[in-house]
Amino acid sequence: MAQHDRQHSAADPVEELRSAASAEDDNGQPLYEPTDPARPIGHANPPRRTRGLLMQPPPRPSRLEVERRVAEAQLWIAQRIPLALIVEKARESWGVKNTQTINRYLNLARERMVEELISDRRRHQAEQIFALNDCARRAMDAEQFSAAVGAFRVIAEIGGLLRAPIKPPEPHGGGARS
Repeated sequence: MAQHDRQHSAADPVEELRSAASAEDDNGQPLYEPTDPARPIGHANPPRRTRGLLMQPPPRPSRLEVERRVAEAQLWIAQRIPLALIVEKARESWGVKNTQTINRYLNLARERMVEELISDRRRHQAEQIFALNDCARRAMDAEQFSAAVGAFRVIAEIGGLLRAPIKPPEPHGGGARS
């Protein structure tokens, strides 16, 4: 039950990624205040030192920065970059070292990609048809006519002018069935 309540309280994944900074200024930068008035930040509980250096947590990303990171993650997913390389790129680009946080960005990016595909299907179909037309034109210029025919066939399938190929019937010979 507690997990169910926690899922409902974090309805907006962007806000969850931002770790709920209390407010933003006019430029979208987070403003910070103590979250629990019963435990004010002060001299009672000083920050710990690590090997003589005072460690400060990195600032929370603004809403705009979270959106930029999600868009970048969508690009990496669309480019089919391996997960290990995505983690490395995210560490370099975003300064995020926690793999769990990187996975949360990737999950949100995938979720958004599916939502966009479902909600804007015609635009995606048009983009694919345009890309395939370009592919077919380049194939014809290179005199690779079978590739051009294949691209035009897929265009016809996307446009609903042609049904996808049906698996040819198996010969009724004396072969063993699996």
